[in-house]
Amino acid sequence: MKKNNESLTPEEESLRFVCRHYQEGKNDTSAAWKKILPAIVPKKRRPLSIRIYRTAGAAALLAGLTAGALFWWNEMRTDWITVTANAGTRILSLPDESRITLSPESSLQYDRLAYGKKERRMKLAGKAFFEVTHLSDIPFRVETPEVTVRVLGTQFQVETSADSTVAYVTSGKVRFATPHQYTDLTADMRAVSRKGGDIQVSKPLTRNELAWKTGRLTYRDAPLRQVVEELENLYHVRITGVPTEKLRLTSDFNQMQLSDIIHIINQTLDTNLTVEP
Repeated sequence: MKKNNESLTPEEESLRFVCRHYQEGKNDTSAAWKKILPAIVPKKRRPLSIRIYRTAGAAALLAGLTAGALFWWNEMRTDWITVTANAGTRILSLPDESRITLSPESSLQYDRLAYGKKERRMKLAGKAFFEVTHLSDIPFRVETPEVTVRVLGTQFQVETSADSTVAYVTSGKVRFATPHQYTDLTADMRAVSRKGGDIQVSKPLTRNELAWKTGRLTYRDAPLRQVVEELENLYHVRITGVPTEKLRLTSDFNQMQLSDIIHIINQTLDTNLTVEP
């Protein structure tokens, strides 16, 4: 070994420096590399195909949720339309070509968005005559507070009041149902349901069930008191001067004014009937 005062090469000086400062266990190059490598070596990236797959899956899930929400929103939407007849009758034509005639002071409601999809449902207050287009897979329903009238295709009248519902069928067949019972009606049958009572079925009480719609009145040996009662209900008036004797009337009135009808009755039966508003 060279003495201290002898000149050394650069390589020898480096070796001496390392020997002087080396301490066993303190200079662990393996451990040092373990600390350095994570910072200088990039993390391994997932394959592009996996990232695309996951992105596509998320997009499909979002599209499915959006479609479901839109379907639910469309199903839940409603657009109830109310049609009212004021002083006179009113005729309503529906998209399925069914035709409804509303009596004065009556109203009808139906959901424009739901009508004709799974069923044809409407709510009635007052009186109406229905001419229903036959659609075998889309039933037609008329609802009142007490009764549901279900039909596939027919012509019938429904009248509702505060405590009763009356249905009269002119053709076809309808089901007249309360929450507790039902009956099927065919042509020229009439059913009445009153609160707390059973359904009562009968023939029409008069020939003139549809006079408010047709304007035709027919009487064959009818009691005068019955005639007067019908005229009062039809024209919403009060008639006085009805005699006590049991007079009977046979006559036809077609699209006539009430004043003319009263005049003919007075001339025919020698009575003095008077109309009061």
